[in-house]
Amino acid sequence: MITQTKGNKVAGILGSIIGMFIIFTPFHLAPVCQKLIELKSGNMTHMRCHYTGQAEIYFGILIVIVSLMVLFSHGVARRYLGFLLAVLGVMVILMPTDWGIGVCMSPMECHTTAKYLYGFGGVLTLVGLALGLMKGLFSDKP
Repeated sequence: MITQTKGNKVAGILGSIIGMFIIFTPFHLAPVCQKLIELKSGNMTHMRCHYTGQAEIYFGILIVIVSLMVLFSHGVARRYLGFLLAVLGVMVILMPTDWGIGVCMSPMECHTTAKYLYGFGGVLTLVGLALGLMKGLFSDKP
């Protein structure tokens, strides 16, 4: 049977690993578009998927920090951190959509990046919800 302590450690380690994957996905594992676009003013700027990638890196850093806090927390604090991980997972999912910054309109490299981020965000959301509800799921008391 999985005890609360084991579940705590598994969720913290799994969350940290997912956070590291989120950090490295936008520019290393499945890079976003590297092209620049020209504005009407003649200036060059990155496409919006570049900024989505940067935001995902910051979310990944927050996820690693919260996951490490999970390893050293107890009771209600751990449950709230679990729900925070679930919220961060939803934010990772929403960032590449039109509700977030988004990705390019036409199918480009960034659409592959978005698919990876959807997967990592979905798993993180499930881990966070499981951790937040852990007292009821893995109670040591009969």
